[in-house]
Amino acid sequence: EKELEMRLNGAKYIDILKAGGGILQTTVSTRQATEEELIKQSTKRLNKFLQYGVTTVEAKSGYGLNLKDEIKQLKVAKKLNEQHPVDVVSTFMGAHAVPVEYKGNEDEFVRFVIEEMIPIVAEEELAEFCDVFCEEGVFTVEQSDRILQAGKAYGLKSKIHADEIVSFGGAELAAKVGAVSADHLLKASDQGIKQMAERGVIAVLLPGTAFFLMEEPARARKMIEAGVPVALSTDRNPGSSPTESLPFIMNLACLTMKMTPAEVLTACTINAAHAICKGDQIGSIEVGKKADLVLFDAPNYQTLQYNYAVNLVDTVLKDGKVVVEGGVLHELSVPTA
Repeated sequence: EKELEMRLNGAKYIDILKAGGGILQTTVSTRQATEEELIKQSTKRLNKFLQYGVTTVEAKSGYGLNLKDEIKQLKVAKKLNEQHPVDVVSTFMGAHAVPVEYKGNEDEFVRFVIEEMIPIVAEEELAEFCDVFCEEGVFTVEQSDRILQAGKAYGLKSKIHADEIVSFGGAELAAKVGAVSADHLLKASDQGIKQMAERGVIAVLLPGTAFFLMEEPARARKMIEAGVPVALSTDRNPGSSPTESLPFIMNLACLTMKMTPAEVLTACTINAAHAICKGDQIGSIEVGKKADLVLFDAPNYQTLQYNYAVNLVDTVLKDGKVVVEGGVLHELSVPTA
């Protein structure tokens, strides 16, 4: 919340990061937190997600930036997946930023991620995907490529944070490595969008992040018209999108990126399912898929995007079981530790 005030006074996201804020500040807090504290905090967030109609989330690590605390985050996500009705799909993102102890020695940190983190994450089966923040002032295209290739060698599918702050070649790298998805893409180039379309890389757009950082949104229309499948997500995180409200993200997708209500529904359901390689299990109402269903108090699907910043979720079923009714969360038998 202090960084919001800094940005309102003219500070830029990347400058805050370089000064030890943003991801690095959250890293300090995450390193200090116990596994039990993280489970308790995250359970509250998952409960809120359910009330907003979200039944599956992707959880990225990336706030430990050392072996012990990255593993701690991934173990928390795994336990939450086992304990909570919401399905939690894990992504390893040890390369989210360069920790302060490696400042000026970035290549050594990249080596550490590749040679010491990834093998253990894969061996302990703590994540399905490997992600990296490919951005000016964070990880170069070459470093990001090495990290993603190492992940692939250990069976982790590729994802990438790409072209959020500047046009950096992240979208092109996503296409090159055959990433399942690329996140952000606010500054993705025309060529990068074209290459993503050719390789079938899903664009996971995060209009809440652009809104909160007061940046121009991603060019959703350009991507859709180029043939890039678009998914939407909250990007729920402390520094740039502190919200669990997927309905509000759906509103923003229409109002800031000119997506149609039908495109938004597709982006939040079947495309989002494919962005985490779960399109055969969830994301549409079909025989053989999970009965993850949301009933809205709305006369038609356009109303979902028409009423902005309003939660129209009435009933949520997870695996066929009612977990939210009349907008109220049922009491869940979820351990806090």
